Amino acid sequence: MHIRCCTLPSFLVFVKRLGVLALVFFLLQGKSAWAFSEFYYFNPDSSQSNLSRLKKGMDTLLADAGINLSFQPFARLQDFDRQIRMKPPAFVMVPSWYVDMNKDAWKFHPLLRPTRGGATTYHKVLLVATNATFELKQLGSKTVAMTSMGPGGLDFLNTLIFNEHGLDAHQLNIVTTAKDVDALFALALHQVDAALVSKANLEHIAEINPRIAKNVKVVAVSGPISLPALYYYGSDANNIEMERVKKIFLQHDQYSMSIREMLQVDGWQDYEN
Repeated sequence: MHIRCCTLPSFLVFVKRLGVLALVFFLLQGKSAWAFSEFYYFNPDSSQSNLSRLKKGMDTLLADAGINLSFQPFARLQDFDRQIRMKPPAFVMVPSWYVDMNKDAWKFHPLLRPTRGGATTYHKVLLVATNATFELKQLGSKTVAMTSMGPGGLDFLNTLIFNEHGLDAHQLNIVTTAKDVDALFALALHQVDAALVSKANLEHIAEINPRIAKNVKVVAVSGPISLPALYYYGSDANNIEMERVKKIFLQHDQYSMSIREMLQVDGWQDYEN
């Protein structure tokens, strides 16, 4: 019997091709079973500063709960905006003002909204140094630190707080910070004359470092702002996925409690409520 032997390089090429074919077959057959869906998160007003730890914690919790989602938090608006347009996720947790400013291109649907202290909204406060001598009407000649709300954010800020005090956000010298607490620190370090921050973050920092809170004072309070809500992408998140995500967020077990703690909320509501 004549047995044909192939050279080692030829044999390796054959194995490589066989492996590729097997992998393609596995992907086609098992894609839905193992492929990860994306869950984006963007909330510049959160006091959560360690996004790497947040991602690791959320990924672990979701995996342990059997939820096939890869959690991706974003620190900067421009990075989040670019990524969500380039690769829409299955789920996203984002401020309502971002949704309102992108209505024409927005293809997501509301699923759940969080609560904090029983409320679905929060307030921002305008701060200056305790020893500041200028009046609020003179803010136009001063520097104000705050997080960005995008191209249409200045009009929203006028409605939210500035118009009531005879000010125009378009005329202010705004210093944009990536995180809400960065604006507070900039004021505390006398790098700016004023800061617009979440009231909850001010209270949080006051617990950690009372001296910072004592060195600033509130001169104006904004109207209510909706807490970032959870949305799903209609073509990517099927009904089974949505129900599983709703269940893990709404139920009262170790997973949902840990998720609430990480996202700094104390409850969830169906969006229709």
